[in-house]
Amino acid sequence: MEQTKINESLLIVDIGTSSVKTSFFDLSGNILPQFSVTIPHTIISKNDGTSEQDAELLCSIVEKSIDDVLEKSEGYIEKVIGVGFDSMASTLLGVDKYGDPITPIFTYADTRSNQQVDQIKNDFDEKILHQQTGTAQHTSYVPSKIMWMKDNLNDYQEIDKFIDVSTYIYSKWFENPSFNASYSISSWSGLFDRNKLEWHAEFIKYLGISEENLPNLNPYDKYEMGLNKKYLKRWKKLSDTPFFLSVGDGLAATVGSGCNNRNKIAITIGSTAAIRILSDSKIDKIPQGLWCYQLHSKYSLLGGSFSEGGNLINWANSNLKVPEINQLNNELIKLQPGGHGVLSLPFLLGERALGWSNNSKATITGLKYSNTSIEILQSMLESVSYRLFLVYKMLESFVDVETQVIASGGAIKNLPWWIQTTSDVLGHQINISKDNQDTGRGVSILILKALGKIRDFDQIETEIEDKYYPNLKNHKIHQDLIGLHSNLYEKMINN
Repeated sequence: MEQTKINESLLIVDIGTSSVKTSFFDLSGNILPQFSVTIPHTIISKNDGTSEQDAELLCSIVEKSIDDVLEKSEGYIEKVIGVGFDSMASTLLGVDKYGDPITPIFTYADTRSNQQVDQIKNDFDEKILHQQTGTAQHTSYVPSKIMWMKDNLNDYQEIDKFIDVSTYIYSKWFENPSFNASYSISSWSGLFDRNKLEWHAEFIKYLGISEENLPNLNPYDKYEMGLNKKYLKRWKKLSDTPFFLSVGDGLAATVGSGCNNRNKIAITIGSTAAIRILSDSKIDKIPQGLWCYQLHSKYSLLGGSFSEGGNLINWANSNLKVPEINQLNNELIKLQPGGHGVLSLPFLLGERALGWSNNSKATITGLKYSNTSIEILQSMLESVSYRLFLVYKMLESFVDVETQVIASGGAIKNLPWWIQTTSDVLGHQINISKDNQDTGRGVSILILKALGKIRDFDQIETEIEDKYYPNLKNHKIHQDLIGLHSNLYEKMINN
């Protein structure tokens, strides 16, 4: 059957932790899957806490993904009216005065700056910084990483700017290159003053840098036009297209799953996990343990995130030799909640919410000879659901009584047992958004609003494909287990 030509569309690039997904979306926020490309990439992880990616390699992957979707769409899409981006958040690299990378990309999971975090905590009132920047002091954020780079890199003095990966990639394409970054992506740095929508003056002075060493801050709806000669030749179709600034992937996933106000709580489980709300007003006081990132002066993203999610399944596939996903789901369904007798803390990549401990490690206790590899994984996945519950309880005071919980993300959708378990743990119905590309969809909705094609984010409705209802008997079991989980956590923290 002949493909119908499409007059106007959006090109969206999703720079994730395990792949780059580039797709066309229509003006109703729907993906056009026939013109979609996914290219995997690998984060370099080491036992010393290293979590890095090669900047030039990742840039080349992003550019190739754009090449590929433009080639696929040739003759079918008439005009691209906007290009949008989201990116894995809390990334950092140093570039020289020509914009070339001096360092690799340091990801949120790089934990080598533990000592520098302790130094910041000694020198600042952490509670005040939390309210000002919206973030805890932790290795996943930028300040301690800049200090670590200064202490450990011989070519540190050659660094002209400290930028995130999306700003680096974006800056290479235009005739008049500039290092612009959105409030959204900058909120994930830990250096952004969420009240003033500026870089935190005292903090950057403490780090021995200035605003000139950081990106220019702008609302997400600022765009660039005017590709340089190299990319104008490469992407002729985008010669007159506005390229909008990147937003954080968590914000995009929240909007894309339909959680665009305080009536809805978003749970996303891909490689990592998070639970959040998008508030259409400023959050005056952030609860300890949660973060708050700004879209602009009005919209705030409040929640908690975890370094583990679907990556626990990948780890178990490699190290515990559990079955592939379909068989794994069938085996997990047969098991009783907590019937393994094992307690675990899932911190294979360190802890973020709620304690933001820089010395946390994964912990398994109560292991018996009779326990199977699937039961060990069951315990760890249940413990992620328990962490989600603890944040969920803290978010309750910020949401309305009649609240929807909407879940998205490949890991949770591919493992229905985990959705049901999380519903049981929360004691709340969980709706599953139909769209399999919620993050890209969220960016498309943001761009449509920026272009004036829609008035509000909720003008584009999210379709629910399935609903999971809590088993109250299992909920009671999990409530007891959450208590044991919390006790284990306290013992770990105090040792």
